[in-house]
Amino acid sequence: MGQYLIRRLINTIIVLLGVVTLTFFLMRFTEGDPATIIALDKYGSQLISPEVIERLSSEEGLNQPIYVQLFKWLKLISNGDFGHSLKSGAPVWDEIMLRFPYTLELAIISVLITGLFGIPVGIYSAYYQDGWLDCITRLLASVKVSIPNFYLSIIFVLIFSVKLKLFPSFGCDGPSYFILPVFVLVISQTGFTIRIVRSTVLEILESEYVQYAYARGLSTNRILFVHVLKNALIPIITYMSLQFLMAIEGSIIVETIFAWPGIGRLFQEAIFGRDFTMIQALVLFLAILVCIVNLMVDILYLAINRRISFL
Repeated sequence: MGQYLIRRLINTIIVLLGVVTLTFFLMRFTEGDPATIIALDKYGSQLISPEVIERLSSEEGLNQPIYVQLFKWLKLISNGDFGHSLKSGAPVWDEIMLRFPYTLELAIISVLITGLFGIPVGIYSAYYQDGWLDCITRLLASVKVSIPNFYLSIIFVLIFSVKLKLFPSFGCDGPSYFILPVFVLVISQTGFTIRIVRSTVLEILESEYVQYAYARGLSTNRILFVHVLKNALIPIITYMSLQFLMAIEGSIIVETIFAWPGIGRLFQEAIFGRDFTMIQALVLFLAILVCIVNLMVDILYLAINRRISFL
């Protein structure tokens, strides 16, 4: 186990270094002068001048050679410093930690609801293959796959906020504000969850030990939720961990439409404002989060099935 953790740590460092470097160069090769965009955001079009832009570029080091900027950035993060936002001047890490809990709440709630609904439905859909439940769930899953989140979010706002006035459409000021964004994320995830669980359970239902459990006269629920579910947990956990990461990383659209103060909206603001420091820090933060979740899932595999070896 110790050797495995050391290998994972080395691989994680290599991955993070690659992510940081690639993000850095991609941002520098995009069109538009970041100093001009930031100056416009700070001072407005009436107050900026070439002198102001040049001063801002010099203060933030944007006029230095690219390799110098890269080494300065790598030195900062090696000391645990993510730098300061080019727009607000606030420490980037403080901004991320202020916004991240909102995104984390959305992700956890949506994944829990998706699992509580999607896993049982997927199991029964596989057990009653080609039955009415299976046909309905496959149809709904196919329909949902074809509907993008931004369209679904707009429809929900029009129906439940504008027309029916049941739920608030933007902000985060109480439990009722969670309903629409969580609903969008749950619907977008449930179809895939049902399909993954269904295909996994279908394979397990054909195994010999399940047939032996039927021969022993065990109840259907015991067979499905003890014998079948236990052996289907590894692919299900793998997919649920991916859903959690997708709920965090893919929250930009949902958070933007619902004006949710999470890191998805922070990412969108940084991209449009060409806030290089914030974008680089957010990408690095999400990459670290992905590595941590993957490591936790691997350890969970070992807890579920002791026959798995990390050597």
